[in-house]
Amino acid sequence: MIIKSVIIEDENFSLNRLKKLLSNFEYINIVGEASDGKNAINIIEEKKPDLIFLDINLPEYDGFEVLKSLSYEPYVIFVTAYQDYAIKAFEENAIDYLLKPFDLKRLKISVERAIDRIKEKSNISTKFVVKDRDIILLIPEEKVYYFKAEDKYVFLCTNNIEYYYDDTLKDLEEKLNPQTFIRIHKSYIVSINHIKKFKKLFAREYIIELDNGIELKIGRSYLNSIKEKFHF
Repeated sequence: MIIKSVIIEDENFSLNRLKKLLSNFEYINIVGEASDGKNAINIIEEKKPDLIFLDINLPEYDGFEVLKSLSYEPYVIFVTAYQDYAIKAFEENAIDYLLKPFDLKRLKISVERAIDRIKEKSNISTKFVVKDRDIILLIPEEKVYYFKAEDKYVFLCTNNIEYYYDDTLKDLEEKLNPQTFIRIHKSYIVSINHIKKFKKLFAREYIIELDNGIELKIGRSYLNSIKEKFHF
């Protein structure tokens, strides 16, 4: 399991120390960082991380204001030098509240708590509602291979059947579990569990092959984030 993470910290020393400590966890993938509240909101909305390490006292907006401004709820580990905000932090459903300075052992406890919470969420069985003529079907998440957009329509694709799905890929990308689905193209969101291999065609052109033999092109604007996630 790879956990996309963002660090929000306005002190360079604390930022670099946390990054160094987090390098001990190979499954933590730091995809962004910010040193003030405004940029924090932008980077979190852009990267859609699973987990954020969030300082509270920040320029422009504090940590709590950052959370209120987000369009979705990532998991949060507060990292601060002040004890005063602990109760409020846990009211925000924080995974943990780390007081500076902390050591690797204490950080490990926080990270393991985050993993447990993320695994709990990923284990929840999700079903998608589709219509087949006059029948309403519930498609389990594990049966979904990918979603695709064609013209103005979106289709949910299983191993061998396509169903019209009443949503947009943009909205789906925000709703779907990022541990299970990944956007690979302006027209495709793919189930990670059904990816069999990546094939390189040319210098900047790759395709994904699913375990049912379907091949889908990776859009160039999505390639770097996919390489980061899968380390190739």
